[in-house]
Amino acid sequence: MAQTPPVTLLYFDARGRAQFVRYYFRARGVQYEDERVPITPGYPEWIAMRGDRARVGPFHKLPVLHWGDTQVAETFVIYSFLQKTLGDEALLSAEENMWHSMLVSTLYVDVMVNIALLLWAEVSHPGGDFGAFAKRTWDRMRSHCGYLDVTLGEWDWLARARSRPVMVADAMLWEELDVAQHVFGEHLRLDDYPVLAKFYRDCPGRAAFDSVLRARPLAITGRGLAGEADAIGKIGGLLRA
Repeated sequence: MAQTPPVTLLYFDARGRAQFVRYYFRARGVQYEDERVPITPGYPEWIAMRGDRARVGPFHKLPVLHWGDTQVAETFVIYSFLQKTLGDEALLSAEENMWHSMLVSTLYVDVMVNIALLLWAEVSHPGGDFGAFAKRTWDRMRSHCGYLDVTLGEWDWLARARSRPVMVADAMLWEELDVAQHVFGEHLRLDDYPVLAKFYRDCPGRAAFDSVLRARPLAITGRGLAGEADAIGKIGGLLRA
């Protein structure tokens, strides 16, 4: 078990930009307080706290990691902080550290953000062509899964993951593969991407990741479970059309 100062992860009661940190902490035995802001109509709890910079960080948004007296905001900065502070950076070569950073960046920008935008699209852009947006997002996702499959095969990602501790990039990769399958359902046949499929099934951290996810099913975004279920149902119908 990692020895750390008091640790608090502050985020909404959703998967979003913090679930991979929860996975990582479980896999690595990091004790922490998982402080969750409720997702309720109008977000009154968030409104009440978002002016408190000591809690919500310099840009007044979440997630924020409180690591002892150190406050760490912004998703990619949290990744970098954990990678260095828990010694993972020192276990990798300079090239491998670059791979991890590039993977986290593309998972965040090209997968996590695009799926969140899709799930919010009808709310954010009422009257827009949701069908066209869903199909464009799916086309981009399908292409990107192909790129990830080739690249992670070239990097021999799973074999390397088996020879080292579970790292942040592993947790984020598993989370985004799980989210993509949940959102796109039958349209995402993970076996079409053999490297990704094998990582998802066999990665060393899977038992820890799955235990976090199954113990507390959560919405992916702040839309909540009901709103997302409706959006996902519509996405499936539009992609079948």
